[in-house]
Amino acid sequence: MGISWAFTLNDFFDFKSEKEWLASGISLLEHSGLAALRITEFEIDRKNNIFNAGAKAFKSIQARIWGMNYGKSKYPICSIISGVASGYASVVMGCDVLVSEIHCEAQGRSECMFVAKTAKDWGVDAGALRKYYDVYPLKDHIKRLQNALTQTRQNLVKTESELKMLKGRYKIETSDHGIIYKSIKMAQSLLLAEKVAPTEANVMILGESGTGKEMFAKFIHDRSGRKDHPFIAINCAALPSNLIESELFGHEKGAFTGADKNKKGLLYEAGKGTVFLDEIGELSLNLQVKILRALQEREARPLGGVKSYKIEARIVSATNRDLKKQLKEKKFREDLYYRLAVFPITLCPLRERKEDILLLVKHFIQKYSAGHPGISSEAVKLLKLHNWPGNVRELENTVEYALVMAGRETIFTDHLPMEVKESNQDSIERIIKDLPDLKTLEKRYIDHVLESVGNNRTKAAAILGMSTTTLWRRLA
Repeated sequence: MGISWAFTLNDFFDFKSEKEWLASGISLLEHSGLAALRITEFEIDRKNNIFNAGAKAFKSIQARIWGMNYGKSKYPICSIISGVASGYASVVMGCDVLVSEIHCEAQGRSECMFVAKTAKDWGVDAGALRKYYDVYPLKDHIKRLQNALTQTRQNLVKTESELKMLKGRYKIETSDHGIIYKSIKMAQSLLLAEKVAPTEANVMILGESGTGKEMFAKFIHDRSGRKDHPFIAINCAALPSNLIESELFGHEKGAFTGADKNKKGLLYEAGKGTVFLDEIGELSLNLQVKILRALQEREARPLGGVKSYKIEARIVSATNRDLKKQLKEKKFREDLYYRLAVFPITLCPLRERKEDILLLVKHFIQKYSAGHPGISSEAVKLLKLHNWPGNVRELENTVEYALVMAGRETIFTDHLPMEVKESNQDSIERIIKDLPDLKTLEKRYIDHVLESVGNNRTKAAAILGMSTTTLWRRLA
């Protein structure tokens, strides 16, 4: 179909009639093994471009192969015979002839039936048809492939650049303060810490016990303009209120029983550094008032003293309590809260970033037993099922315990503390303890799986044996 009919077979062979030409083509088809063909009707007038023919084919190899592989077909399928016959008849006529299969052995018929007409009689635009099936010149095709390859290389360079940037942003990091992570949530918290560090804003770090609040405070201090000045931490829950006041503001000799000499407060000793007030939610209301005044006036007076000194230190505070709830209950002053929490940063608990557990375990193993052979995959799975109420601090203690139990051998599940080994069983018992109905049980189990994989819905869907779309629908 892709050539111009400027010649006929008569230019090459001395056939006595057009029917002999067709008979020769049929003989070629039979010898090729495609099928046995018989002409059923024949009309040809090359001068007026009239061509009508019919033929039956028997034992079509294409129909037999189809039947062996796919069974009975709904449509005629002998495209090879149709195509070869169309090309041969077009050369015979010197114009475009199309051969179409009417019915086929593959449909369960006893023979294949073909009809041949000129393209014009079929009502087909042969030129448009040739253009549709035209094969691009190889040179043009190679050029297109080269252009596509060039574009792909450019896209690859751009993608690698973006990937490098993302790795730099969300890389598995071990900072000099021991902040180890690969989770997006921890990366986002560190990004906030980096943004606020060079400013003068007071920062409040919120999070459960053991999530690393003091490490974040040091992280902020070291990335501020105060890193060459002292970083001083005080745990407000560890001391009585009168001692905290003395520690923060200092005291004069004789200010109270036992004050046998003058003492400078931490707010003074910190100079232009950072004072970290941990567990700020434990302060008494009386001490909250004094701290608020010191922050507002930027000066403090030692207990028993008459002179005040300027406060130049930056305040970073932290708490594991729900301070907004304490505000409603009048246990924490609202004005102090907003003075301290100019820039709040929330640290997510370990159960919400379980992809960090293996990294942290490896870090603690090297910390306490360098060169240790490591931990088994079964033990890691059990660690990921635990709820970690004590967060990273609890995980560190667990690894240290396991190292004692395992010695210089690989850590297995038997080496883990009992509360960790029982955590999976406990979680299942919590799900079924009140004998819920099937719908409620399914919901609880989905929640349990999500919690176990750090709320990664793709992983959860894979475990549950459903698509992420189905999981979204179930959650809704």
